Amino acid sequence: MELQTRTPGLPGAVVALLYVLAALSPMFAAAVTGIEPASAPSEFATALGLTGAALLFLQFLSSGRFESISGRMGIDRTMGFHRIAACVLLAFATLHPLLYLSDTLFADPIAAWRRLLGMLASPRLRTGVIALAGLFVIVCLATIRTRPFIRYEMWRITHGPLAIVVAGLILHHAVTAGAYTDETVLRIVWFVLTAAAAAAALSVYVVRPWQMWREDWRVERVRRVGERVVEMILRGPPTTQLRFRAGQFIWMTLAPKRPPFHDHPFSIASSPADLPRLRLVISEVGDCTRTFEGILPGTRVAVDGPHGSFCLPPNASQVILVAGGVGIAPLLGILEAAAARRDARPYRLLYAVRKPSGLVLKDRLRELQSQLDLSISYLVDDDPRQTECEAGPLRASFVKRLVGASDTGKAVVLICGPPRMMEVAADALLDIGVPPASILYERFDYGAGKGRLDRARQRQALLVFLALVAAMTAFSLR
Repeated sequence: MELQTRTPGLPGAVVALLYVLAALSPMFAAAVTGIEPASAPSEFATALGLTGAALLFLQFLSSGRFESISGRMGIDRTMGFHRIAACVLLAFATLHPLLYLSDTLFADPIAAWRRLLGMLASPRLRTGVIALAGLFVIVCLATIRTRPFIRYEMWRITHGPLAIVVAGLILHHAVTAGAYTDETVLRIVWFVLTAAAAAAALSVYVVRPWQMWREDWRVERVRRVGERVVEMILRGPPTTQLRFRAGQFIWMTLAPKRPPFHDHPFSIASSPADLPRLRLVISEVGDCTRTFEGILPGTRVAVDGPHGSFCLPPNASQVILVAGGVGIAPLLGILEAAAARRDARPYRLLYAVRKPSGLVLKDRLRELQSQLDLSISYLVDDDPRQTECEAGPLRASFVKRLVGASDTGKAVVLICGPPRMMEVAADALLDIGVPPASILYERFDYGAGKGRLDRARQRQALLVFLALVAAMTAFSLR
């Protein structure tokens, strides 16, 4: 049986509303001070600075590590929003000083340029200037973090600590520069936002790393199960407090390395009923995972979890699973949990890989077929000569055939795999009438995505920031 059934976290609409209110709180505080507004461009510049600073503090809460925030939305949506918010706050911070020059920019560009140089050289504004430069560095490093010449651990080591430094600089700038800096109500708002960001940073960089070692988790065994794919079995204490739902993932660090700068996310490929054992199916794609096959049994493991919302809804009458490569991991966990509770619902699995050697744990999938009403279709891009495999790559026609005569209004589809594969599958499902709410997937690349569901999520995020712009416009025109 499932050990945890309730989805944690606030509804997405509630999180969005709270986010907007928190982001606008410094501007609201400035509006009630009674200070006579300056010109509209100047007030809009002030609003950009106030809101941009608030957005930076809120970035510490949207890191994807807090289930109360991302539990229902999923880490990919949370981190996607985090990425968009970073670009928006950088734009706000850049425009913040430039708009103060708008009254002379067109009439006397040379004078405006001199004013800008004066602002950049001003001792009173120095912390703000350094913070702006730091923001550019943070966003640029995050943009290129997946490039081969950027080690994941080095990015982690620089990203969070640099953000903390920038937040401190922005706080100093906020309370020492500007027309509203001496107002008590605004200082209270800055204190609250700073306290929230500091608590989040303390949790991520101090408390959670300590908690990850509290239980004695160890590697039980590691074996190769496919080309560049290993299976790792972890064993925890019999009294483990870990409770998860099939499809979720953990953050894991292998000794002698230490969290928080060396932890990586891995989907759980086993059932909650298998605790205190966890099975992970891991692709060797980076400097860290390429060493996993040589990990010795008994190696200590730091575990933080569970995380994610990639879980089967209890009211689904038909279940369709689409896996690409190592994306089979969370779906295998869902099937294991279904077998453990003797689920009688029909399950259909489409498993796509590039090479036959990429098909992992096929023997276990066959065993699950004998325990469940489970049909499996295999797709192989290269050399699909095995009799039970069809020629890939995955196309919309395969997905439509998989759904077949199913009631699209009652079917739930879970997709996990490479980004492009998930986009093709999700778009094909939308084409045949599967409701968007019935298509579940989580992106671990945190990229923008080009599928229709990805674009819908991006539009929702942009609506939040359009609401901020509308409020700032009203503030400047008051």
